[in-house]
Amino acid sequence: MAAAIWAIAIITASCGGDADIAEPPPETTSAIATTPEEPRPEPTDTSDPARQDDAEAADPSDSFFALDRVLEIGIEIAADDWDTLRHQTRTFEDLMAEIEEYELSRPFANIYTWFSATVTVDGEIHTGVAVRKKGFLGSQSDTKPSLKLRFDKYVDDQSLGGVMERMTLNNSVQDPSMVNTCLSYRVFAAAGVPAPRCNFATVSVNGRELGLYVHVEEIKAPFLARHFDSAGGALYEGTVSDFTPEYRGTIEKKTNEDAADWSDIDAVVAALEDRSDAGLKALGETVDLERFLTFWATEVLIGHWDGYAGDRNNYWFYREPDGRFVFLPWGVDDTFHLKDDPNPFDNISDPPPSVLALTSIPNRLYNHPDWRARYVERLEEILETVWDEDELLAAVDEMAAVVQRHALPAARHSAADDTERVRKFILKRKGEILADLTPEPPEWPEPEAYVPPAVGSGTLEITFEATWDSNRSSNPLGEGEVTRLVLDGSPETAENTAVLAGHSGPDEIGLLPGADEPASIVVLSFEDDGSLSGMTLVVERDSLAPGATLVIGADAIAGGVWSLPAGATAPDMFTPFAEGVLRLTAAGTSRGDTITGAFSGRFGWEPAPTAGAGAGAGAGSAPANVGLVINEVAAKGDPLDWFELHNTSHEEISLDGFVVADSLTDAGKRVVFPPGTTMAPGAYVQFATDKEGWPGFALGGDEELGLWLSDGAAVDQVDWNEGDSGEGQSYARVPDATGDFQTVDNPTPGSANQP
Repeated sequence: MAAAIWAIAIITASCGGDADIAEPPPETTSAIATTPEEPRPEPTDTSDPARQDDAEAADPSDSFFALDRVLEIGIEIAADDWDTLRHQTRTFEDLMAEIEEYELSRPFANIYTWFSATVTVDGEIHTGVAVRKKGFLGSQSDTKPSLKLRFDKYVDDQSLGGVMERMTLNNSVQDPSMVNTCLSYRVFAAAGVPAPRCNFATVSVNGRELGLYVHVEEIKAPFLARHFDSAGGALYEGTVSDFTPEYRGTIEKKTNEDAADWSDIDAVVAALEDRSDAGLKALGETVDLERFLTFWATEVLIGHWDGYAGDRNNYWFYREPDGRFVFLPWGVDDTFHLKDDPNPFDNISDPPPSVLALTSIPNRLYNHPDWRARYVERLEEILETVWDEDELLAAVDEMAAVVQRHALPAARHSAADDTERVRKFILKRKGEILADLTPEPPEWPEPEAYVPPAVGSGTLEITFEATWDSNRSSNPLGEGEVTRLVLDGSPETAENTAVLAGHSGPDEIGLLPGADEPASIVVLSFEDDGSLSGMTLVVERDSLAPGATLVIGADAIAGGVWSLPAGATAPDMFTPFAEGVLRLTAAGTSRGDTITGAFSGRFGWEPAPTAGAGAGAGAGSAPANVGLVINEVAAKGDPLDWFELHNTSHEEISLDGFVVADSLTDAGKRVVFPPGTTMAPGAYVQFATDKEGWPGFALGGDEELGLWLSDGAAVDQVDWNEGDSGEGQSYARVPDATGDFQTVDNPTPGSANQP
């Protein structure tokens, strides 16, 4: 092996509960200057949460968010489904294991499952409504879970009152007052920041009262259409995310048809790494920094420590076509805490009340003298124009009265006590901030530079043979054989290598928490200086079987490459696989059994290439040119939703080597095609997404569809918005097979698309 040794430890376990799987329903730009003189938009008073900006027309759904209307929601769901839903959870240990495995190279997995239910809202009854749990860590509960409702997931065009297809119901377990969320969004809106509407709802499940919930508007196309000239831009969500090489991978793309194009995100990352004024100018070409100042100052004003500026968490951002990023607030249930309240800041002791600048954009701006002055000016301006103590206290009283009337009796006392915290915050906040700014704004440390793993990123293909229990050998160099090795597409020799297999050791077990009997396969190569390099994967022992295929992301298979310096007892580098597949041709777990197979994968982080329409569906992966394209989609098919594949090549294609999913980011949702399915040269094949035969599929009006090779390489994808594929229409490539997707009124399943 040329200048490197590779060790493969293969870790697999049964995959369970981490995919957002749908259960079948019952039958039935100009650059921005860096000088302080640039004009900025004036804050707008939108203090009434049911009222939009005076320049905007009333929305038909406003009545569902009126503060004086407490929605009464009843959910009827199968008892077993409810028990499964409410117990689905993510522990801190799960989170750390995911971070360790993927090193922040992808958005966090969606662990919640959709279930079908009958939902009644203020007497309006709908059947076949999709319901799932929501929450990341702190807001999870198995007695009063936060919930998402989707009326149109199983029933095309179904909506509440003819105007709302989705509802978000927060349990407010981190806010006993139940006032924080609606009051925070009211302050954001008054400052001129696009913010969700918010009110309250009582919820019961199968006749059992769960109590009062906070009803929050979802950030989807209707929200964007109300706040921007176009809802057809690029929308992203940040969860433990930032514009740095380290955290950039967890940003989740929520819209934008070209899922392989992350050039706008990478432009922000590159601009922030340039510490010159030219970098600031480039940053302003992609981010609307004037609007960001208002968003940032408002986060600080309400004490949103768990937002973007304070914890790289709970935020969205949106870019209209040819526009710049505008930041949007989210997850504001843990706000209104004064400086002397506990604040779990990341590596910041005694944080000043007038600034939060943990993350890349606020830190870069605050540590530039002109932008620091502009931030302070904006904060003081919002204090004067938005922070009206009398109005805010009146709003608290109004919301607190709703809570006292509608919360369960056991929750009312703690709600009343905690509401005093909010009142105290409102009365003291202005003085606290102004005192902190006198005689001059406080300092905030610049972040430490991120150093990427020494191994960088790349691809690996390897074919190997091993013997079970060889990892106990006293002479590992003589064990196993590497018969083929390809690094970054180039064949390499496999001298001085070994392949070991057996029960996992203590360090390997840590790669796959929860596995009953983890097993390892390790391919080693030894250098003359005594150092080692390696690749590690780990599997449940029962998964080692002849003919087994394990896909990273779809199955619980994890691993990565590492290096071990001469004389060291622990690796100095480990980089996980972002994609990969293991295929076993022979396997056994009795002493002396032969294990043979092949592994191919991609490790590390690298900027994703910009791709044209129809490019691959995964960040960081170029589309595989195999002659297969998604050619047409019917999201409101009759009687079933369907998609069409087209073989553009001159060869027959077997679909045994492909997987498909109605999510571009959740690899756990990928499913295989029916065994033996082939496509003749030039063929068009329609696939109906029968929920019985295709578990996980429910193509709705605002969905996505992706196609991958079984090793995780992206092949093709399509992402459509509400209205792109209506009843009697399809979303199809025009010109056929090569053009961009567009709405057509004459669907052509099984044949070429017509304009």
